[in-house]
Amino acid sequence: MSSSILIVEDEVLVARDVSARLERMGYTVVGTAAKGEDAIKLALSEKPNLILMDINLRGEMDGIEAAKKINEASSIPVIFCTAYSNDEVLQRAKVTSPFGYVLKPFDNRELSINIEIALYKHKVEQDLSDTKKNLDATLNNVSDGVVAADADGKIFLINPMAEKIVGCDPGAGFGMTLDDLLKLKAFESGQAVINLTSPETFAYWKQFSGIRQLLTRTDGQTVPIELSASFLDEGSNLTVITLRDISQQLGYEETIQKNALFDSLTELPNRALFVDRLNRAINRREKGGQQGEFSVLFVGLDGFAVINEGFGHEVGDKVITEMGKRIRKVIRDDHTVSRFSGDIFAVLLDPVDAVAESIQVCQQITTAVQEPIAVNDKTLNITASVGVLVNSGDYHSADEMLRDAGTALHRAKTDAQGSYVVFDNLMYEDALRFIDRKNDMQKALVEGVFDVYYQPIIDLKTGQLASMEALARWPHPKEGMIPPDEFIPIAEATGLIMPLGEFVLRKVCNQIRSWNDMGLDGFRVAVNFSARQFETDVLALVQAAMATSGILPSTLTIEITEGLAMKDVARNAIMLEDLRRLGVNISMDDFGTGYSSLSYLKRFPLATLKIDRSFIKDLETDEDDKEITKAIIAMGQSLNLATLAEGVENEAQLEILRSYGCDYIQGNYYGKPMPVADMTEYLNR
Repeated sequence: MSSSILIVEDEVLVARDVSARLERMGYTVVGTAAKGEDAIKLALSEKPNLILMDINLRGEMDGIEAAKKINEASSIPVIFCTAYSNDEVLQRAKVTSPFGYVLKPFDNRELSINIEIALYKHKVEQDLSDTKKNLDATLNNVSDGVVAADADGKIFLINPMAEKIVGCDPGAGFGMTLDDLLKLKAFESGQAVINLTSPETFAYWKQFSGIRQLLTRTDGQTVPIELSASFLDEGSNLTVITLRDISQQLGYEETIQKNALFDSLTELPNRALFVDRLNRAINRREKGGQQGEFSVLFVGLDGFAVINEGFGHEVGDKVITEMGKRIRKVIRDDHTVSRFSGDIFAVLLDPVDAVAESIQVCQQITTAVQEPIAVNDKTLNITASVGVLVNSGDYHSADEMLRDAGTALHRAKTDAQGSYVVFDNLMYEDALRFIDRKNDMQKALVEGVFDVYYQPIIDLKTGQLASMEALARWPHPKEGMIPPDEFIPIAEATGLIMPLGEFVLRKVCNQIRSWNDMGLDGFRVAVNFSARQFETDVLALVQAAMATSGILPSTLTIEITEGLAMKDVARNAIMLEDLRRLGVNISMDDFGTGYSSLSYLKRFPLATLKIDRSFIKDLETDEDDKEITKAIIAMGQSLNLATLAEGVENEAQLEILRSYGCDYIQGNYYGKPMPVADMTEYLNR
């Protein structure tokens, strides 16, 4: 659920602009106000998660006064936004305890960062406040011990709870001195023991309260207590001392401390404690207190999501707990093992003997993880990938080390699953390149830089054009044409495949309309759809694109991959059937590289199987490729499906495919992917 924000701004255009920007960033704007009085009413009625408050407002009440009144009535974080600031304004604003102060004009990133920091800070404060209230409520239900003494320190009042804490019989404390009744020791090393009868103590009590000491009871037991005192009559030095047994409170504090620093499932240090220890390791070396290298390992369980989804989270939790124990067992006690997040463990090896020892530990971890694990009568085999980072003095912050260790883990999961990868600068450069590519793609989509090329698909029996495939192309203004195998994976990973896929579909539909208007028809155009696109309403998208362009469904083919089809068989089968009923052709791309079964294929309304180019590349020389290709074509025929071979480059491949009964051919032998102008000329020929 998105965070709700109230905008208080007296300039209508600015308010609209900020509102639109916030909505694009994923926030919910509950309203806008131009006056302080209106802001108060809206804030108390809508209860937003945050208020963006302009200081200079219309009317008699400015933003600071409005924020003050809102804070008196409700706990809502306020960020002040203004084009003017001076010391007087800042001092007034401080009184309202704002959660941020942003100078206009501000960019989206600055605004988003300030909002997220404010929301997080407010949540932390609320959590701390709630914890304190709960703790106070618990302690307030246990009455404090009360002892009153005269100027000589003799007790003239003691309540039953004080007698219970001290362990004396009822009434036995009357007439005793404070020091005789309350036999105190230092609560912690280096702390002074309070002498309750000395004159200096009374002056001490004026300044301090809630002092912790150890009390020796009359039965010899020692209990931790908290002492406070106040003067009833300063002239006569009559003093009231309150004391409470804080054994239970110390237990609460220990639990709170543990929850803040340790993972509740594995009882290993959590991310916060790991980062703290990592920063300490860095600081010790920068200050010269320690020499030598230290290392961070990121351990990620491979395929853990499948365990959670297939066996349930209870089994997943047991696996995580067991893996935490195994990793902890192979790591020295002076090193740190943390459950960093989800199925990722972090290990701090400090100190470590260069890369060699880190790799040795990686091997011990991966070996320990690979041992079969029995959970609920099931035996699971799990592997772990490890990203390794060694600090030889190059890093100065935990964030930098965690970033690069994460990059190494990502590379290990991609290239060396079940093993380890040691970070190097090339990975960092790849990560930066990924970010640059993503940013360039976003800009190219906004500016309409992407283009669509078309590659002919030929009927092998007639030698005539039967259809064509639409292929996204990215002509970069500085680098020239970016290969699809470089930008498509980035689009998939970042979600940009959604707008890119819609762009290609709409452009293709409009181009089909344009060709039809020229009298060029009698062919289909195939458009590739990714798995991410099928997470949305594909039917509605296709219908909208066809309605806008005015083309017939029979002119369009949707290409899917085996992986997409197998991801959610029941749901995707329904979605594909809806498209087929609409009149759209369905083709399965890259067939033979996935894991389809005949039973699954029969559930999908397919018209064509596209044989992956990896089987065609060496078709004339590789007997295995021949047999696989022949089998796919035969299977297609048995299922009444047309077969299409892609990547055909020469006459030899063509003749083999013809002899096997392949229906359609696509590849450079008949024509490379070409821009619209060239494809139009091709169609005219």
